[in-house]
Amino acid sequence: MSTYVISDIHGALPQFQKLLKKIRFAPDQGDELYLLGDYIDWGDYPLETLLFIMHLDRSSDHVHCLRGNHEEMFLSMMEIGSKGGTDDNPIAQNWLINNRGSGTWAEYSRLDRLKQWEIRKWIQELPYSFSVWDGEKHYMLAHAYPYHRDAEYSPLAARLHRKDAVWRRLGLREDPFADYRGDDKYHCLICGHTITDYYFTRMKAEKNWPFRKPRATKRNKIFYGEKYVDIDCGAKLLSCAADDTEPIRKAAERAQLACLRLEDAEEFYVR
Repeated sequence: MSTYVISDIHGALPQFQKLLKKIRFAPDQGDELYLLGDYIDWGDYPLETLLFIMHLDRSSDHVHCLRGNHEEMFLSMMEIGSKGGTDDNPIAQNWLINNRGSGTWAEYSRLDRLKQWEIRKWIQELPYSFSVWDGEKHYMLAHAYPYHRDAEYSPLAARLHRKDAVWRRLGLREDPFADYRGDDKYHCLICGHTITDYYFTRMKAEKNWPFRKPRATKRNKIFYGEKYVDIDCGAKLLSCAADDTEPIRKAAERAQLACLRLEDAEEFYVR
């Protein structure tokens, strides 16, 4: 029985399916799979990936799904689309163009209304965090930042914390639990959202970086901070186009879809 965590699949359905085979995910034998959001956009199979994951989630109690910032933008777009045009709406254009949501929206728009409603309802019900105990360590799992269900948030604070849960980019040495005043004791946060090359670059720019354990930091591999582990290794770039900018094409050469097994910190990758 193993616990696997994957984040930021971004429409890379063939690689995701290959990764499931590589880890030999066996829910019938007690394996648990946690998916940390951002299933859509960027890749060649955005909506197909979401529908595949939605089916996994509904067909097994051993599959657990969170929402990411791209699912949040998708929901916003559904709301905008239901009220009229999207051409002059800056929120819609930010998702469609800057965040490569146009493919997702085009596929979604071709579905019948019942299927659209089903997708919308599933995303709306996705939580912002999971608390996982593997027998030795207590983990918080979130797309970007902890969302504590045991905290007493005001309505405004709750909205801000939900935004942080899917959008916040952690600092290199940040402790994501610094402001937590609850009773739980967490070993670390497992998250995605930020491609790990960001931290590699930041680390290389600093002198006397004090933290090298539990393992050496490698480019575009899972990144181990002091209180968090980032597992987004750039899978959104696996379908990079020839006419993309040079920085994106360079980053695409290193892009991988990553999986972390919690019990022994074994890493799995598909390129």
